[in-house]
Parts: sequence; C-alpha cells; structure tokens
Amino acid sequence: MGSRCCRDDECLGKKGPAGEVLGENIDKEKEAEMSCDGDQHTMLSSDDVLPPPGDFQVLLLTLDSVSLSWSSPQGLTGPQTFRVTWGCDGDTSSTRVKGGHHLEISSLKPGEKYQFSMATEGEDGRQSRWVSASLSTVLPAPDQLSVDSVDTTSAAVSWSQPPGLDQTQHHYQISYHCPGTEPHITTTSSHSITLSNLQGGTQYSVTVCTVLEDGKESQLVSTTLTTILPAPDQLSVDSVDTTSAAVSWSQPPGLDQTQHRYQISYHCPGTEPHITTTSSHSITLSNLQGGTQYSVTVCTVLEDGKESQLVSTTLTTSKEVPYESTMFGVKVYYILASYQND
Repeated sequence: MGSRCCRDDECLGKKGPAGEVLGENIDKEKEAEMSCDGDQHTMLSSDDVLPPPGDFQVLLLTLDSVSLSWSSPQGLTGPQTFRVTWGCDGDTSSTRVKGGHHLEISSLKPGEKYQFSMATEGEDGRQSRWVSASLSTVLPAPDQLSVDSVDTTSAAVSWSQPPGLDQTQHHYQISYHCPGTEPHITTTSSHSITLSNLQGGTQYSVTVCTVLEDGKESQLVSTTLTTILPAPDQLSVDSVDTTSAAVSWSQPPGLDQTQHRYQISYHCPGTEPHITTTSSHSITLSNLQGGTQYSVTVCTVLEDGKESQLVSTTLTTSKEVPYESTMFGVKVYYILASYQND
C-alpha cells in the first residue's frame, strides 16, 4: 500500500542532506524536468552511491492533488526509504516514504506548476541522485453553466465558481457566436453575464473557461441558446373601402442582419384563411366582401421557415348603400360607401 503525504517538519525547518542536494542541483541544472508525457531526466550528484528510484510516474492528477508511483531502485532488494520533495513559487515541502512505492500529495493549489523530486535514502545517510518531474495541477472549469433568460436581442447566462479557487485570483472568459461569424470574446470576474446585440431568432454557441492571472485557461464548458424571433411591431389598419384594406407594421428589433419576410393571413367568419407573404412592411388586401369583418394576422418568417408569434387585428369593410334619385325624370341609383374601420 502507498503512503499518504505528510509534511516533514524537520526538513521544512532546515535543509537536511536532501534539501541541500536538491538546492545545489536546481541552481546548477536549472530544474531538470520530466514532462507529463513520461520523458525522464535526472540531476546528478557527486554522492551518487545509491541507485535512484525507477519508473517515476504520475498515476492521477486533480485540481489539488497528485498520486505518484515509482519502482524499486535497480539492484536493491528489501525495504527501501525514499525522500520526496515538491514545491511551487518558492514554497517547498518534503516527506519520507518507507517501505512503499506510492505517494498521494494533497492540498495543492489548482492550476499551478509544481516541481517533484525523489531520491533513494540509505540508513547511513547516503543518498542517490534526484529524479525530477514537473507538472501542473488541473485548473477547474466553471460549474453548472446555464441559460437563465433569452429575448430577441440578448441572453443571460450564469455559472458556479469551480471548486478549489477560493484563495486563487481568477476570472472567466466568455466566447459566443452564431454560425458563420467570428466569436465575440469578453471577460468578467462575476458568475454571470448578459450577452447583448444578438440577432433575433438565431442560435448561438456559448463557451466559458476559468483564467488565472498568468493567462492559464481551464477546459471549456459550453451551451447553446436561441434568441426569440420577434413578431412584427405596431400592426395597424391604414385604410378600408368596400373590397380592400391596407395594413402596415414596423420591422421588429434585432433583424437588421437576418434574412426574413412576413406572412399575412386574413379571413372572415366561416371561410378559409387567405395566406400571402411579402418582404415589405405593408400590404393591400383585395377581393374583400363589403360590410364584412375580417381577422388579420401577421408573423415574421426566417429563411428556414421558423415563425414568430402572431400579431393580429380586425377590420370591417364598408357597406354598399343604394341611393335613389330622380334626374330629368330618370331614376338614378348611387352606391354610397359606409366607411367603417375597427
């Protein structure tokens, strides 16, 4: 079974042989490192009388801990003792592992680069050369990314602070875009943001990551949202006569860069709706029946067929009223239009 990390007060209080050798080699060799892909280097010492630990590996790396493993030094049998040191930003810790080949080190800082070094120790104080590895703990990504609200031109998104960063300076980078456009990138130290100047009826991809003061970024968390397709605005009846009516509306907000048109439907009670489309903001409805009430609806339609909510109004065409008059002894009938507009 492996030994769990403990802080060696004796080693931390003053430099013992292990600390002196490590310090000398860091000064002379500028921290020979082993990257996470397994390339291994060693730091040599003039007192190289014991074989170093073999196959120094990282078994598990989290945001605040690391699990290390190694094999027995070549040529040594029986119980062995190893000295392990690790440090970040000048803060160094050390522990001694007896009779095991595994060590779990906890309480590390998320997203920080650590230097780990290990050497074989003899009972008589002899020590092997140091084997070293350099790696970074995981920087946690934002948690529980969600879309809180969406309207035609904006959307509110939020997330939770990732674990382990209470004492670490950080902020968040947000990127969002719709297909075929360059991403908009912004940053915040808050846990929420309102994305503005969006296009109505459009799907957006949104990503958020944690960023440290040195620019190191976590993995991305992502979501998608679709803004509301706005309905036509200020639908009104401009004029009505016996067989036709003119209606108009305003362009809804957030569609300046979006291809769209309008679908108009109108009918009187008991009849099938007449449906037509236009790219204009007005239309004249023709072939209507005099003295009849019509229901009129208009909606916005995108190129992919997506429709907005309907806006509606009613209108009543004018009645045809015959008027009898005598002129030169001849009866003449006039049609008087009774103008009505609901």
